[in-house]
Amino acid sequence: MKNGVLLTATLLGSLLISAQAVAGASANIGATSNYIWRGLTQSQDRGAFSGGLDYEAENGLYVGTWASGLGGHGLGEEVDVYAGYAKELPNGFAYDVAATTYQYPTATAGNAHFEEVSLKGSYGIAEAGVAYTVSSKDDTTAEFSKGDKYYHIGVNKELANGFSVGGTVGKYDFDDAAGDDYTHTQIALTKSFKKAGDFVLAADKPSGRVGVTDTKVSLSWTKSFDF
Repeated sequence: MKNGVLLTATLLGSLLISAQAVAGASANIGATSNYIWRGLTQSQDRGAFSGGLDYEAENGLYVGTWASGLGGHGLGEEVDVYAGYAKELPNGFAYDVAATTYQYPTATAGNAHFEEVSLKGSYGIAEAGVAYTVSSKDDTTAEFSKGDKYYHIGVNKELANGFSVGGTVGKYDFDDAAGDDYTHTQIALTKSFKKAGDFVLAADKPSGRVGVTDTKVSLSWTKSFDF
């Protein structure tokens, strides 16, 4: 349940906004040992492959789509479509405003589609953001439906030799009182290679969610290509 490359899906909030990237089209492919989004596995603790296409204009407007498997075994796939505007100001502050639709064409939970708007801001090594669910196919469910809010804060520090380390704290606040609100924390180590792409080792720990308390460790890889 995340637009963007799988690396971003794994490291929600840990990698800061890359506003003012080189304008043009790009593609990405990725693989992970466990597709984790906002602290929860989306692939039933199984591996997943992903791919996406993006286009960014020189003025900061962008559109894109991203798709991922959900672990196989009849679980279907996720397809996201998104658009937004990202800008970095002269003082170093950057922001990103976006709208995303999350679609599950053949997933077992066929009514899980939903849409959200989001706002993120970053300065230096720190980032914060909020996402709000504006609509969903099934508003009778207690979670992932209209009115839900997700907040996160994160830091990401570049180290030597292509390494970086990051951390994120996020909270999901479900609008329905029956929803199982939870928080999660994540730490991650990234190694970037110019030709081979990015490798991420991450540990995610949810808390406050009934029956979901184990720390999940995942290894992910992503590679982008500019057109």
